[in-house]
Amino acid sequence: MRTAIMRRWRASPSFQDRVTAVSTFAGGLALNLLGLTDVWVDTGIDRLEGAPAWWHTVPLVVGCAAMLGKRRHPLPALAAGVVATLADLALGGSIAMVLVLFDLIFSVGQFASDRARRAVTTAVFVVIGTAGVVGGLAAGQVRVAVFIALQLTTLLFVPLWWSANVRQQRRLGELAAQEAVLAERAAMARDLHDVIAAHLSTTALHSGAALAAPPDTTRDRAALQAVRTSSLAALEEMRSMIMLLRDAPLADATVPGGLDRLPTLVEAAEADGLRVTADLPEITGVPVIVAHTVYRIVNEALTNARKHAPGSDVRLSVRRTAGEVTVTVTNSLTQAPPLPHQALSAGTGLPSMRERAALLGGSVAAGPDGSGWRVHATLPAGAIR
Repeated sequence: MRTAIMRRWRASPSFQDRVTAVSTFAGGLALNLLGLTDVWVDTGIDRLEGAPAWWHTVPLVVGCAAMLGKRRHPLPALAAGVVATLADLALGGSIAMVLVLFDLIFSVGQFASDRARRAVTTAVFVVIGTAGVVGGLAAGQVRVAVFIALQLTTLLFVPLWWSANVRQQRRLGELAAQEAVLAERAAMARDLHDVIAAHLSTTALHSGAALAAPPDTTRDRAALQAVRTSSLAALEEMRSMIMLLRDAPLADATVPGGLDRLPTLVEAAEADGLRVTADLPEITGVPVIVAHTVYRIVNEALTNARKHAPGSDVRLSVRRTAGEVTVTVTNSLTQAPPLPHQALSAGTGLPSMRERAALLGGSVAAGPDGSGWRVHATLPAGAIR
């Protein structure tokens, strides 16, 4: 418990700001002790002659204290840092205060509002231009103006430019994360539909047919048996899917559906009243994800036939050529009564098939075919290995 609290505390932004401020002070103090002071002796600003070297520590303390509030109040922190920097400049300047000012400007670029960032950027350009012009006129040399402008650009503008790049990268990362979440949600919705919808539709159709007809013990028990079989199959496939989502060991979780289970789909469709003519030659060497997609497409096509054309003739063919696997499911049209409930046809079956095929670089075409309905899918045989 205590360890977890300490970890959260150390990961907090306030703790990180304290560490940065203390580290900057320690590093700046070391630089001052090494004598890296009086570095701006020709700035034109009146210096305090004879000031002790340790006086540089005072603006350093003020600047590092301002760094503690840079996240919540970036503009006041920068203002305090600028005042401390000017005081340090009056003493001759130091590298330590350059580090402090750089960090505070960077923090404005990170944590301030857009309006504040624009104001600071404008002020930076004004300072750079004014200092360059004044310095060049005072020295009477253009190269001095350029030199001053380059120095101030490195000190004042580079942290703003750097922070803008960091913000852009963060936004791109957030957009990528959002896209990944949306793609994951779409994949989970597609899998949930494919795993559950077919079995629940079968359950609803059987129970609805039993309720609509006069009581009959034999027929009702057969309907109950079909409902139980479909429910257990749904639970089993849901368990496999949940185990996969939870990263269960491979021995405990298998990908539900494959080419070897296509005859099971045919038997279930025939048990529900469809007359299926299946052409299922033995196909080997197909990637697991392709086989799984074939299984889902066939399952969805047969489910749609049961719902919209009960008792129809269905022709099923799964073939493999040199570079692709083709799936064709054609059913005759019947004068079927309308579905008893709109939930039995949510309209997501065909889009789900198309999305699955598109992920592998394949395609699905579905529509009327003479006096029937035809679903034709083409999948690359070597899409993913």
